[in-house]
Order: sequence, then structure tokens, then C-alpha cells
Amino acid sequence: MRSRALVISFLLVLVCNSTRAETMGEENKKDIAELQKLLEETVKVDSTSLFTKHNKLNDQAIETVTKTLEYMDNNVEELKTHLEERIKNFNKNHMTNLKELERNTKEMIELMNKTMMTNLENINTKSKEERHEIIWWQHHRSHLHEDILKTRITACAWDHGHYGKGPVDYDGKDGGYIPDSVSIRVFNKTDIKQEDLLNLETGIFKVPENGAGEYMFTFTVTIDSYDQKRMPSSYFFVKNGDRIAGTEIYSNVGSHHEHDRAPGSRQIFLTLEENDEVSVEQTRNTDIEDFHVSFCGVLLHLEKASESPGGMFADSTNPEFVSGNLAEQEVWEYEFNGFNASEPKEYTYAEKDEKKRPDVLKLFEEAAVKDEDWKTNKADWSGTNTN
Repeated sequence: MRSRALVISFLLVLVCNSTRAETMGEENKKDIAELQKLLEETVKVDSTSLFTKHNKLNDQAIETVTKTLEYMDNNVEELKTHLEERIKNFNKNHMTNLKELERNTKEMIELMNKTMMTNLENINTKSKEERHEIIWWQHHRSHLHEDILKTRITACAWDHGHYGKGPVDYDGKDGGYIPDSVSIRVFNKTDIKQEDLLNLETGIFKVPENGAGEYMFTFTVTIDSYDQKRMPSSYFFVKNGDRIAGTEIYSNVGSHHEHDRAPGSRQIFLTLEENDEVSVEQTRNTDIEDFHVSFCGVLLHLEKASESPGGMFADSTNPEFVSGNLAEQEVWEYEFNGFNASEPKEYTYAEKDEKKRPDVLKLFEEAAVKDEDWKTNKADWSGTNTN
């Protein structure tokens, strides 16, 4: 508003100066001269000052804009340099992490392969040891089975005749073992003497060591029960000195010495233990000789074949029983220390220094025209006639 008033006043001065001689009378010359003087001292000075400040402000504005553009260009270039450095550092850190990952992966795979080979070797060694133990164990167990299968106890004896009360023996002149009837093998032991199994002198069949089991015994005899009178015969199987009930062979046939012989035979089955003794005994005291006596003892089934054919090697409760055990295994774990983190640097504009930044506010302060700077405001207009 002040600028507009100043312009109007200036124009008024010009108009007054150009038409002063024509429009004013003598009576107003004094007022016009006074007004002219006042306008020259205030409006003209203020206008000159305003134009001077305007020109100065224009120059300063151009300089400020130039410095501002330069300031912005410097900041943009600085930001570009910072970003290029950040990207370069990031790529460098990224490549370092990839190489570290590659190196660590290679190392972990080598360690895993080494651990696997060690574990496989431990398994192979353990399997080999256990395989040998199993073979050894099975070998001995099979031997026991074979010994059972190979075990045979057979013995037969005969004699021409027997008379009188007492045990039947087979050591007479014409007596002895029946050819090819004696076969002795107990758990692969073959050094048992035939007389220890069946004694011809005593007629006793003795169960050898480890020979417990089921046996079959057979006794045959031709009984002669008449000479001058009838004299019957009676034979019993005897176990450990005791007659076995139900095993008697008896005959009292005949009424003439030419028609008085009767064949007799008895077959029995006994379950015997080691060192049990079995024989045949004549229970009647006769003077007549009985003929063609024979005795056989045969093992049918070995007791240990049922109780424990594999012995200790078939006993799963045996602490030494072969069983599979896990081989020692090494543990492999993947380890990685992690990646190096890209740490961004705090960025501040170097051009942000207050000394480098153009002071735009100062420009506006210098360009501002204050009330006290206007001489027009200080002039005394009361003494002039403006009609």
C-alpha cells in the first residue's frame, strides 16, 4: 500500500510540475513550491532508495540462487559418492560372505564324509567281529547238534546157555558180543570200552556219562523146563538191583525131556540216567540149563536232545549269548559362524555446514523496507493545501 501511495504521489508531482503555470494562480504558488520541496525531499528520496534496494536485491537474489544451485549440486554429488561407496562395500561384503559360505560348506562336507567313512568303518569292523562271533557260536552249537546226532549206544551179547538162580552173564565158552552189534559214541566220545557198557561177566548194561535217555532192552531165551521132573524158569529185568515188575519171562511147559523147550522173549523201554544199570536175573534155582540166551540194549533218544540240544549256545539268557550291538558312531553337526552384516554408515551431508548453505533469510531481511526507513512517513504534510 505504501508503494502504491508513493507512486501516486510521484505522478502527482509530475502533473503538478507540468501544469503548474497554467492551473495555479499566484495565490497557490507558495503552497505549490512548498509541496514541490516536500515531494523532492521525501518521495524522490524514497523512490531512489527503493530502486537502489531493488537493484541490490536483484543482484543478491541471482547470487543466492546460484549458490543454492551449487550447494544442491554438491550435495547430490556427495550423496552419489556415498551411495556408490555403500553399494561397493555391500557387494564386497556379499562376495566375502559367499566365499565364506563356500569355504564352510566345503569344509562341512569333507567333515561329514570323514565322519560317515569313520562310522561305516566302525560298522564294518563291528559287523566283522560279530559275524566271527556268530560263526564261532553257531559252529559250537552245530557241533553239539552233530554230537547228539552222532551219539549211538548199542550193545548185544549172547551165550549158549544159562542155568541156576542169579544174574545172567554172557562170558561162557561159546558166549560173547554179537558181531557188529556194539557201537558206542557219546557226544563224539569214542573211547568208551564195550565192557564198560555191557559187562559180559556180570551181564550188566551201564549207562555211560552223558548217555541219559530212553532205551530199549531185549532179552531172549529158550527155556528147558523138564528133565526128571518139571522145573519152570523165570527171568526178570533188573534196574539198579531191583526187579522190574511186569518184565518176567516164565515157562513150565513140557512133560518129557524131549518135548520141554519153549522160546521166551521180552522187550522193554526204560528212561535211564547216567550210571543206571540194567540186567536180567533168573529168579528160580534150577538144575536144567536154558539155551540161546541173548541180551541187547539200544539208546533210542538222548535226553539232552530234548532238554537243551544247543547247550549254553542255545540259551539266550546266557550273558555271552551272541547278540547284535550298535557300532560306535561319531556325531556330525553342521556349524556356521554366520554372515558378516553390512553395517550402513551414518550419512550426513558435508555441505550441510551452516557456513556453506546460502542464507536466504538474510536476503529477505536485507530486502525488507521498514517503516522508519520511509521519509514520506516522517514528513509534515499538515502545512500544505492539497485541495
